Amino acid sequence: MVVVLTVSPLLPQTKERIISVHGTVTEILYALQVSPLLIAVDSTSSYPKEARSLPVVGYQRTLTTEGILSFKPTKVIGLETAGPTQTIQNLKETGIQVTLFPDEYNLDTPIDRVLAVGKLLGKKKEAESLANQIRTQTQSLQLKKTNVKVMFLYSRNPSSVFISGSGTAAHAMITLSGAKNAITEFSEYKPLTSEALVKANPDIILMPESSAEGFGGTNAIWSINGIELTRAGKEKNIILVDDLLLLGFGPRLPQALKILNEKWKQIE
Repeated sequence: MVVVLTVSPLLPQTKERIISVHGTVTEILYALQVSPLLIAVDSTSSYPKEARSLPVVGYQRTLTTEGILSFKPTKVIGLETAGPTQTIQNLKETGIQVTLFPDEYNLDTPIDRVLAVGKLLGKKKEAESLANQIRTQTQSLQLKKTNVKVMFLYSRNPSSVFISGSGTAAHAMITLSGAKNAITEFSEYKPLTSEALVKANPDIILMPESSAEGFGGTNAIWSINGIELTRAGKEKNIILVDDLLLLGFGPRLPQALKILNEKWKQIE
């Protein structure tokens, strides 16, 4: 009797299905040319513009288990700011690989993130090349230290305005770009008061573009109580920067620092 053995062909390796829950991670994924593996992103993923065409799972701090699971991802990648904690725990319990990188704010942060993402996705060579580019751009920066006092304002609507103390991405961007944070009394974010505004007397107001839009534009900003008593208010000194470019600490960090430093020098 002849026994015929049937050999099943090997199944192809399952293609990764990645959800990025932070704009900086999304930017890095595109830079490393692994964007075809992206099936969805969070609402902070605004760069490059191609990312805006992907489905959105919500804001990175307020993710839902069901919203992410509906896309059947194999990997969820973001920063440690992603949450809430229960959602992250739920995702891990399903067997999905969840990788959240440290939320740090220094000159080496973009390099560290690029190398970490490259290692995770088997793109070590590409990551090292990009990291070297960022390192070269950073080392070539000629940032002039100034005494300009900058106040960072963040707002989603005119009734809720916050200012940045130390320990934030905004504070790091101000100091790394050569200026001084006008707020030195506290860390993190606190609601803006007219007293704090007048006391700090900033030379310039720094805001993410989306905050300015949500606030009603620059004319609305100059109507904030007390701002007319500051140098920034008197001279209408304000700089608006794309949110992700300003606070993302991603591959474009050298570009962001150069933009800010040039602005500081103009009004010193």
